[in-house]
Amino acid sequence: MQYKIPQNVQIEDKIVGPLTLKQLITLGVGGGITYGIYVTLARNFFIETWLIPTLIPGILTLLVTFVKINGIPFGKWVFLMIEFMWKPKIRTFVMGGGDLYMATLFAEKTKKAQTANDADNKAERDRERLKNIGEITKMLDTVQSKPQVNPL
Repeated sequence: MQYKIPQNVQIEDKIVGPLTLKQLITLGVGGGITYGIYVTLARNFFIETWLIPTLIPGILTLLVTFVKINGIPFGKWVFLMIEFMWKPKIRTFVMGGGDLYMATLFAEKTKKAQTANDADNKAERDRERLKNIGEITKMLDTVQSKPQVNPL
């Protein structure tokens, strides 16, 4: 029996037309804030007063919903830019300023001990091989008419 394997699992599902659920929620919240500002200010003021406070959240909502910069959503891009501005551009070396990870220290000790054990084991294996080679050499050098079986 054949099963269909999903291919594009990282692509979000379209809910309404070309809009995903995240885009619909963003548009709903941003549109609600924009409409709330409009209703509050349009009642008492002229268009010159309420237009700019209404346009700012409306345009920001559209940017966050639809704009991607180099494949990165606008909201994430803004946070990355803030992080870039906040963190230092030049890294300086401070003696002893790094984090100590105990697991790394213990791993090095264990690795050194294991290396010493491996050297001992290797020496023992080499001695065993030489002993076996000596036995094989004795058997080949001995001339016999019939083969001799060595019980273990």
